Amino acid sequence: MKQEDDLLKKVGTKNPFKVPDNYFENFNKNIMEKLPEKNVTPEKEITLWDKVKPWIYMAAMFAGIMLMFKMFNSISEKAQVANNKETAPIEAVDSNNTITDISDQYIETMTDYARMDDYTLYQYLTEADTNY
Repeated sequence: MKQEDDLLKKVGTKNPFKVPDNYFENFNKNIMEKLPEKNVTPEKEITLWDKVKPWIYMAAMFAGIMLMFKMFNSISEKAQVANNKETAPIEAVDSNNTITDISDQYIETMTDYARMDDYTLYQYLTEADTNY
């Protein structure tokens, strides 16, 4: 405690920090003078291609998805024809049949597969593999 009193007597209680006169009146002006000039770049002009590009990309994506579905559908139809000897391939169906008849046959076949449990379907597919 005695040391603190000695220090206070030597240094005093006066605040050693001072702000220069008129510092805050000219503060904003001084800061703005010290900043470098801002380079203004002209805005890029938006072209028609920039506006249409997302729509073109989305259309291409949907076209690709449609082609994938067609490819997977043709692969599954070929596998179905190979596995199921009773049904005729869709290409060999009589020309008098309408699309609804063909789709009805496809739905019937799919519901037959859906009614099978996993083990029965496994047995059916392994028998079809051995019949080649």
